[in-house]
Amino acid sequence: MEWPKRARTADWENGVLTLDREKKFETPELTAEIMERLARYTLVGFHVKGCPVTDELLAPFAGHKSMVNFGVEDGALTDACFPVFSAMPKLRYLLLDGNAAISGLPALQGCKLDLLTLNRTGLDDAGLLQAASIPKLSHIQIDHTAVTYEGLLAIAGNNRIEPVAHMQFTKEQMEHFSQLQREKAKNPVQLDKQAVEECRRVLSAFFAEMTEWEQYMEQAGFEDAQAVPRLLAIWEKYVSEKPGYRPLGLSYSAQGTYNGEEFLDAEQITKNKLCIYTREKNTGFDRRFLMKRVGEGWMIDAVQERLNGWQRSEL
Repeated sequence: MEWPKRARTADWENGVLTLDREKKFETPELTAEIMERLARYTLVGFHVKGCPVTDELLAPFAGHKSMVNFGVEDGALTDACFPVFSAMPKLRYLLLDGNAAISGLPALQGCKLDLLTLNRTGLDDAGLLQAASIPKLSHIQIDHTAVTYEGLLAIAGNNRIEPVAHMQFTKEQMEHFSQLQREKAKNPVQLDKQAVEECRRVLSAFFAEMTEWEQYMEQAGFEDAQAVPRLLAIWEKYVSEKPGYRPLGLSYSAQGTYNGEEFLDAEQITKNKLCIYTREKNTGFDRRFLMKRVGEGWMIDAVQERLNGWQRSEL
């Protein structure tokens, strides 16, 4: 086949190699020669599905300087593949589902991975513990592995990582793990239960008024003369940070940003500051609201969303 001079992505499946999502080549198998040629491209993404790729075949990619997203699904990789990935300085997403011989994660502790998928592998408790020491890892998928529930609980001290396991453990077990994560991350300050109830009442009222405002916006549109005044009135009542994001740049969700919010937990920061944890019941989206005592009541000081760890967001 006539190879192009440049390529940014490469995908192989069912005997077809696709470069940059449009150039297709009949390629019955991935040979050492083909892998060497692919490794010479400045690829940012390379995915292989259903090919018995071995550790040796990956050797040309060691130290690949531009690779961000790499995946070998249903291959023949073992733990010996990880030095190849650890030498990729820009690697953020590593997808290794279906490589049954993988059990541990040696050599990845210095990586900057955000996402690691290991469904249908031999990943065990020791391997999961190694994953928890990867500095920036925020999501790891572990369905159909050898990880036990005790092994999962052993990484609860890492409040940044979010294991994804829809089949491996029950919903109740995953909820307990999340609770344990929050407990371990809390400051050792006694929880003021009355303050928590007051903060939840404030948040419930804020959610209700924001939902009502968003329903109004859906009907009236951004040009309506009451759009900003109504929103500023909500901010004046509930939000200590002024003027806040939305009053400056109007936006709304037709479904309601806080229409399905459920209270999960609370954490006392100081006498006059605490966090209320919530989850959107339909999407499973996690937030925590930083609450601040103002005078005799409580107001919303800020909100964070759980993306790559907890990150500041806009109300």
